[in-house]
Amino acid sequence: MKRALRSTLSLLIPTLLAACATPPPTPVNYPAPTPPPVAVAPSPPVPAAPSTPIAPPPPAVDVSANERALVTAIEAYDRGDYALAVRLLTPLSNESTLEAEQHLRALKTLAFSQCSTNAITACRGTFERAFRVDARFDLSAAERGHPIWGPQFVRARKTVTGK
Repeated sequence: MKRALRSTLSLLIPTLLAACATPPPTPVNYPAPTPPPVAVAPSPPVPAAPSTPIAPPPPAVDVSANERALVTAIEAYDRGDYALAVRLLTPLSNESTLEAEQHLRALKTLAFSQCSTNAITACRGTFERAFRVDARFDLSAAERGHPIWGPQFVRARKTVTGK
């Protein structure tokens, strides 16, 4: 057994050493041939600048503090923190700098929050305020069908618009 191992090793060692030897360097041809020149078509002339100056783009609109407060209040409502939503939305519902759509969104979310905290009379009053801002104010079918604020919405609409 030892003899067979020695004979195998004596054959393997020279083979392994030969494999580790560095190969001879490959010849390098200097200088490398250059490719033939490529014909480039002339570029078309650049059109002249318009005679009237182009207006610069409008500046980026900065979100107002009220808009950020509205987003924060709606996020509180979405998390189910209705009391915080009422606290944040109450001053916003009286804010005259909000656009009509944002004002209605604040009133709607405030009414939902009030109904969710069992402030039913306040909820109906907030819906009435929304109808006074815009008589076309409406809820989606799912929102109108809500068991708590749906009836308050209908009563507020009837009170303000008579419909």
